[in-house]
Amino acid sequence: MNYINPPEKPQHNLIHKTFYSQLYNHELGYNIYLPDSYDKNGDKYPVAYHLHGWTGNESSEIVPMEKVYKDKRTIMIFPNSSPVIEDLENLPVESMLINELIPHIDEAYRTDANREGRSISGFSMGGGMAFFCAVKYSELFSSVTTYAPTFHHYLHKEDTDVVGKPITEASERYNAMMKNKRHLTEGNIIHLIHHNADIIRKLLKIKIHVGEQDVLICENEIIHLHLKLLEVPHEYKIFNGAAHELSKIL
Repeated sequence: MNYINPPEKPQHNLIHKTFYSQLYNHELGYNIYLPDSYDKNGDKYPVAYHLHGWTGNESSEIVPMEKVYKDKRTIMIFPNSSPVIEDLENLPVESMLINELIPHIDEAYRTDANREGRSISGFSMGGGMAFFCAVKYSELFSSVTTYAPTFHHYLHKEDTDVVGKPITEASERYNAMMKNKRHLTEGNIIHLIHHNADIIRKLLKIKIHVGEQDVLICENEIIHLHLKLLEVPHEYKIFNGAAHELSKIL
């Protein structure tokens, strides 16, 4: 794998950096957006983390995400966090993000290091991981925004295939899953949401955005149904005419 992937075209106020990961035993790349005012005062800034999709890297989504971070008074971090690393090279992406990257950023930059000042987002498999981390570590994040998230890996670790069914089948599949103990075991996303529902309701703002024509829409609908059942407040948006396209659901 390529641990370090600088962007081909530098973006305004975006800097490519690396940090040493003891878990990976390697330098690991990330991009950081610093607001215009960062060097003009000594203030602390909220920080947002964005996790890229399956075959991406720390530079693959900085252009479409510019409309999210541009001119905002927020530090934005784009780490090299591909789940491919975890699946194929047995490297612990979750632990790297939670136990290494976040502490590094809070130490190296003037961040608001409280939960209220930290958010996370992600696209596709990065969206699934962002959601998983947010509901598992709700004490660390104030909000999570997922763009076309992939959930099948988190429904059960052996579920390697996309739940590529029409949205009309989501309710039936969800009801069947709730009767199947394999989806309710510890570590799976259905169980995790249920187990942490009280703290999620109190602490976490959730946004799930997915395209109407996305092959992942059924598994997104399943998560939506589960959140509704548990009365967990969340924003769920389906974008007409959009497939699995980050630029169309931002």
